Amino acid sequence: MKVGGNRVRQHNPHVQRLRVPNITEIDLPALRRNRLARLQAEMKRHGIPICLFYNPGNIRYATGVDVMGVWTATTLARYCLVATQGEPILFEYMNSMHVAQKLVRDVRPALGWQYGSTTGLAAAKRWAAGVKSAMAELGCKGAPLAVDKLDGFGFMALQDAGIKVTDPSPATVDSREVKTPEEVQLMILNGAIADSILADFEAAIVPGIKEYELLAVANEALFRNHGEFMFTRLIASGPNTNPWMSEAHDKIVQPGDLVGIDTDANGYEGYVLDVSRTFLCGDEGTPEQKEAYRIAYDCVNGMRELMKPDMTFAEFAHAAPKLPTAYVNGRYGAMAHQAGLEDEGPGIPYPGDKRKGFEVKIPDRPIRENMIFCLECYAGKDGGLFGVKLEDQVLVTKKGAISLNTYPFDKKLL
Repeated sequence: MKVGGNRVRQHNPHVQRLRVPNITEIDLPALRRNRLARLQAEMKRHGIPICLFYNPGNIRYATGVDVMGVWTATTLARYCLVATQGEPILFEYMNSMHVAQKLVRDVRPALGWQYGSTTGLAAAKRWAAGVKSAMAELGCKGAPLAVDKLDGFGFMALQDAGIKVTDPSPATVDSREVKTPEEVQLMILNGAIADSILADFEAAIVPGIKEYELLAVANEALFRNHGEFMFTRLIASGPNTNPWMSEAHDKIVQPGDLVGIDTDANGYEGYVLDVSRTFLCGDEGTPEQKEAYRIAYDCVNGMRELMKPDMTFAEFAHAAPKLPTAYVNGRYGAMAHQAGLEDEGPGIPYPGDKRKGFEVKIPDRPIRENMIFCLECYAGKDGGLFGVKLEDQVLVTKKGAISLNTYPFDKKLL
């Protein structure tokens, strides 16, 4: 059982080679210009004349504006039209228009119907008429409309208005995959925020503390460092760490427990910080705990050492460290995924993974410079009393992948 072979790695393998920028050094107007230019270029390349965005990440990428990101992620409260040329039209939640007007020239009140019950379709038809009129203003009269998300009334209203609906993801995924220089700066800055969260989190682990109290510690550290919100509550201890994906509850941390966290947060300017660590509540891990920890540690660091530009996703997946048989069934959903304003994709699955009832195909894509990947590994045996979750967020450079977070792994478990 040697995932890492004879390779010796220190518990703190990350040598920081990236200077964390000061917030004032980041050219935010250039950030917004460059993102919109990338999006419009990919729309042209994929033959998509105009997009309608409701997804907050897509709206923010195109305009720079975020309004109540958590709430608007689950509602149809605001939307944006983006054509291949010119500036977007942002239809903003009416009481928040003054926020959007600081960054966008053309801001109009959004029309909604979502909670109208039987009156919803009529209201959606009024909305669709407004969308059709705005499409004509942008020179896209009669063009197909690429929509990222809607509800049934919305799709019905567009259909009744004679608007053909298509999908924008070829353009949105491809434009957001390689980060602009300003996005790279923001990802580096948010990597430092992740380190701060992990430092406060580890310091708070003592017998008797509850998982949701540790969640409060992580959130406070995020907010004190100018972050926005955590989009999961993935903190677990003891038996709650196996299988992974249990969220923070009222379990009391006991001596000898493993305590895991996945930061899963949107940091400064909305960029994701997605790092996992597992810590020991105590002074000495058991041999079984150390075995699981070493497996996850060698997998994450082995993937980081392997990743380089111009590899294909398939080449990476087949060359990455393999999990021992006893740990295969409980493995994480993917080896790696991308990140930016959201957990982005496509990701890199385990080769031959059939847990969904069919074999998950590895996307036919190359790894490119200035991509951001989250390298993940979960090591837990079927029916085990614990498991270990580790994850690093890395920037792909000309010479390979560099971790954006430098927080050490738990020396007591290595």
